[in-house]
Amino acid sequence: MLRLKKYLLGLALLGSINSYALELGGTLADVSIPSKGELVLNKSKVDYKSWSTASIQRGSPALIFHLAARMSSDSIIAPLRTRLEERDFTPGSFQSISVINIEDAMWGTSGMVSSEMEKNKRAHPEAVLVADDASRGRKAWQLKESSVAVILLDANGKIRYLKEGKLGRKDIDTIMALLNTEISRIASK
Repeated sequence: MLRLKKYLLGLALLGSINSYALELGGTLADVSIPSKGELVLNKSKVDYKSWSTASIQRGSPALIFHLAARMSSDSIIAPLRTRLEERDFTPGSFQSISVINIEDAMWGTSGMVSSEMEKNKRAHPEAVLVADDASRGRKAWQLKESSVAVILLDANGKIRYLKEGKLGRKDIDTIMALLNTEISRIASK
């Protein structure tokens, strides 16, 4: 009888975990990052404040990068970032949010990761950079360890695109086309 109860409890937990999985047309599971969190510029100093998915503004699309704090993550998204910079979108036309899973940094590199994040925040003050020190985003969104995910939300917070892992040219073309569509939809209102 005890085995049956444990089995049923396991199934119930598995069912509740699957209900938070990301899917097209769905929404992001709520994430709150109270320690570390969003990098905020205070003149030349970078401070941290708590961040949550509730701070993602409705009314404009959001392009979310979830990144393991590893050099390989940067190389995976570099082609997409290059295309975004080349397109030179109007400032404020969409939200760019990078959640960096610093718990996934290689041992002994967390100081270097924090320094690089602060440098990136100074270079791109309009971008939202979030230091996730406890894998909260990865766990809530059921993402793979040591990986990269790109998520595009429409202005209503619905997932329009989701890709985990390496981005190919077709993926980047799709992301750019969908982002253009979402921005145009908002601009035409």
